[in-house]
Amino acid sequence: TAGTHADFKYSPAMVEAGKGGLVWDDATLTEYLRAPREMIKGGKMAFPGLKKDEDLANVIAYLKQFPG
Repeated sequence: TAGTHADFKYSPAMVEAGKGGLVWDDATLTEYLRAPREMIKGGKMAFPGLKKDEDLANVIAYLKQFPG
């Protein structure tokens, strides 16, 4: 669930997204990594996003290496 990992200070917008039901899976993470500021309005993410599908797939594959 978005905005719920312990020991991390999330923006209020990310916390609200999680409370609203946002759960990270391949589809939602791809959408977020493509355009973070569009998906989470008012979030703190300064990252502009990834444009190439291959880059998105590689980042998600990398993240799947780590336990939840």
